[in-house]
Amino acid sequence: MPDKLSIRIGLVGHCCTMQSSLRALGLVVLGSVVAASCGGGGGGSNGTGTGGGGGSSGVAGNDAGGNSGTTGSGGSGGSAAGAAGTGGSATGTGGGAGSGGVTGTGGATGGGGATGGTTAGAGGRGGTGGTAGAGTGGSAGSTAGAGGRGGGAGNGGAGNGSAGAGGRGGSTAGAGGGGTGGGATSCAGHAVSLSANGTGQAADTAYAHVELTLANDLPIGNAQRTIEFWAYIKTTDWVGELNQVYYYGTSGTAASFGLDFGTNPVMGMNSNHATLDPFTGGGFSDDSTNDLGINSSSNQWVHVAMVWNGTNLITYVNGVPKITTSGTGVTMLATGSSVLSLGCNPTNNNCFNGLFDELRIWSVARTATQIHDGYNKPVATDSAGLVGYWKFDEAAGTTAADAVTTAGHTAHNGTLKAMAAAQNPTFVAPPTPLPLVCP
Repeated sequence: MPDKLSIRIGLVGHCCTMQSSLRALGLVVLGSVVAASCGGGGGGSNGTGTGGGGGSSGVAGNDAGGNSGTTGSGGSGGSAAGAAGTGGSATGTGGGAGSGGVTGTGGATGGGGATGGTTAGAGGRGGTGGTAGAGTGGSAGSTAGAGGRGGGAGNGGAGNGSAGAGGRGGSTAGAGGGGTGGGATSCAGHAVSLSANGTGQAADTAYAHVELTLANDLPIGNAQRTIEFWAYIKTTDWVGELNQVYYYGTSGTAASFGLDFGTNPVMGMNSNHATLDPFTGGGFSDDSTNDLGINSSSNQWVHVAMVWNGTNLITYVNGVPKITTSGTGVTMLATGSSVLSLGCNPTNNNCFNGLFDELRIWSVARTATQIHDGYNKPVATDSAGLVGYWKFDEAAGTTAADAVTTAGHTAHNGTLKAMAAAQNPTFVAPPTPLPLVCP
């Protein structure tokens, strides 16, 4: 079996014979090119450059150190291109051809040959994506960082080696940060607390409540109306009859208007006692077992709206209609005139122990859309049909201001009362902020 040196000498002889033949044909220039390729030993294969692909093997130089080999193409992604192969031996009989290095080192250098082109310029590294901006007050995040620009093309090596490929573009620009809270800020302030009252089965000897006198603005008789508020209800408050929420009116069929907790648990959910009893003194009362979409197992803020539209009494919970009551034996309300007692029922002295906030009384039947869209937001104080609005944001005292500003409106300030002054309701910062947001 012939050795490597014999094969090399044979190849060189073959190349020289070709050169002579070409000269004889007058192809001097092409013969010179062949001579350049035949004179030295074969260049080593390029090693694989770190990051980019290795360059192609350089073509060996001629005896006198002729034209340099072509450099390897630049690696993609901005990493340095593989090193160009070194020139061959001066006589063509020097050291054996260098084998391609695994680590990027070129083949063994033949004596006397010219070195191939310089390493192609390193491609630029991709730019870092911009940091997402944190939006203040719901503003969009700051502009995303631009992607990195590609690296410049590497310079060609000596002997007209091809320039390395330019670096690849930078990574995708950083996404802009979303604004905090979508532009909404909390409107939660104080609430009124009736903590002196009992909860669960406890007696309500304090009789702490807020008394409201609306005079001619109180919706009575069969007038359409909406009574809505937020109540902070504890797990122990969901007891019907003993913990009543509000009341106004007189005795007689369909002559009162108020709200009590339900006496029975949710149908099919014996451990969930979150039920309500909207009542009218008969006719449209409904000690309901409907699922309200909440659970009595945790203390929570709950929004309740009772709407009389002239036909049905509809009770909404957290903006969603949950109880619809049609008349039984009557078709109209006959609500009597009285003060409105928030937190107690004066006919039995049973009271609620929790907190109230954002009490609104309307002389119109608010629509389902209006209830849903406005239950967790403040309303304009001059809204059409708004006859009483108590925000309970006072710091102290026994007066709750009516916030309505409609032209010609007489303010109906509420009075905080109890059996003893030390038991009066108080304005407090609630243990859990009211889920009310400013538009």
